[in-house]
Amino acid sequence: MNNISKIIDCITERMSNLLIIAVLLMIALIFFSIIFRFLFNINSIAIQELVMYLHAFVFLFGLSYAIKKNTHVKIDIIYSKLSKRYKTLVSIIGLFFFIIPTSVFIIYISLDMVGQSWLILEGSSEANGLDLVFLLKSFIPLMGLLIFLQSISEIIKYVEIYINEC
Repeated sequence: MNNISKIIDCITERMSNLLIIAVLLMIALIFFSIIFRFLFNINSIAIQELVMYLHAFVFLFGLSYAIKKNTHVKIDIIYSKLSKRYKTLVSIIGLFFFIIPTSVFIIYISLDMVGQSWLILEGSSEANGLDLVFLLKSFIPLMGLLIFLQSISEIIKYVEIYINEC
């Protein structure tokens, strides 16, 4: 089981490397967009939409990384006062009963929307925008899958910790 966890963690780490590139690209695009707008009076809807797509990419795929690094939101007032054993148990229960069902629901509820978007190759509603809305919408079920996989990985690690604590 530990190998499964390592494989999933490796996938999440590789995604985090893509997130770093996406953030740097987003910063560069915003910088050049501002320069071109104010110095040369040139504005590009496509660049603005690309920044929005990158932002969505970073947010959606960063969630699984947050779960891996245990930086997601918890009720720290209660959680911080618990022993390591109870923290582990609370984490297992939270992942199993909240995060995993939510990720499965996100995958389920978004597949039809994504399929419809791909059928019509949905594009931007803006003139000169990117005709890639169907790709943007595809991020949603992929995000659900990454959250699901990372939750499984974390449960495996927490169960191992819990067993070793007993």
